[in-house]
Amino acid sequence: MADQAFTIGMAVDVQSAFGTPNSTIAALATNVAATDGAVLGDKGSGDAESGISIPQIVPIFREVAAVAGSYTEQADSFQRASVEGFSVTFPLQGNGVDATPSAGEASLATAHKGIHAILYSLGLIVANGSAPAVEYTPRFAASSGGGTIYSTVKIWIGDLSFVFTDCLVDTASMVFTPGGNGLLTANFKVGKHDPATDFADGVTFPTFDYGSQASLSAPTVEGVAFTWGEVRGFETLTVNVSNEVAEFGDSNVESTGIRQSQTRRIFTADGRLYLNDADSDFEYQKTISTAAPTEDLSFQLGTPATTGIINGVKIELNNLQSKGVKYDRIGSAMVAELSGAKATDTSPGSEFKLTFN
Repeated sequence: MADQAFTIGMAVDVQSAFGTPNSTIAALATNVAATDGAVLGDKGSGDAESGISIPQIVPIFREVAAVAGSYTEQADSFQRASVEGFSVTFPLQGNGVDATPSAGEASLATAHKGIHAILYSLGLIVANGSAPAVEYTPRFAASSGGGTIYSTVKIWIGDLSFVFTDCLVDTASMVFTPGGNGLLTANFKVGKHDPATDFADGVTFPTFDYGSQASLSAPTVEGVAFTWGEVRGFETLTVNVSNEVAEFGDSNVESTGIRQSQTRRIFTADGRLYLNDADSDFEYQKTISTAAPTEDLSFQLGTPATTGIINGVKIELNNLQSKGVKYDRIGSAMVAELSGAKATDTSPGSEFKLTFN
């Protein structure tokens, strides 16, 4: 008997509705391309240098009484399978399209299908910006594509395959390290995994073609035009997305009897920002201000394309409200430490924007 060789890969795409698995993702077998929804993880993250935190399959059960007249445990009654601790980390980068855009061709910049699906299940929807840019902004009930959007994920591990449906991304972090790449980690809240239909053993590990995810270097966090009140640099910066996902009982849901839905979200920023001696009290004044915040935090990674390769990324948190400031030093420079600064707005879905350009 030989050891099972370790291999891992994943693909994801959106569903048309809750309870309706993406049949194309579920059926993927021999070849999996970026156009199918393949997502290439960051080698320095996750498990086994894959960028994927491999999920733990956990039984949900009901305990039964001990053997009569003793304290001996009997086997519990299995109810359903729960999937926990499943996430993927990937670099923020453009889709690598090489084109000269013209009017109406902004969709050239739409993220790779798998990443697009992750962003949708995170609660973002896409719209055309100035060609060739596309903008992902928070979804809300009345927006195009409004309502919760679920995804189907298939993951291969060795000669095993697992299909997870009705998935949402409940939390995500975008970490920007100077001299490195911007990395997005998305944590999946899996709605359903039916062992009877969504698991296979003895499968042939497919061939993956990641397209420009594998061939194009993500833009580096350097020379970044970072602005919040003033133009300066940061030593660390993390943008967090927290979606509140509630579970509800539903007798019509197969395999679980449970449905889940997004009920709230918040975008926040944590970081260590270098101070400009011309305005060194900016963070303090914003922390104690009684007025609604009006200053946006924004920065561009890479150069927006007008011709050539699309590989730029822009992040915007609008009307950022400080929730506290602490001062420290890096070398001889003074920095302000932010924690949980909140993006806000008075118009629905306008507090955050992720642009691929």
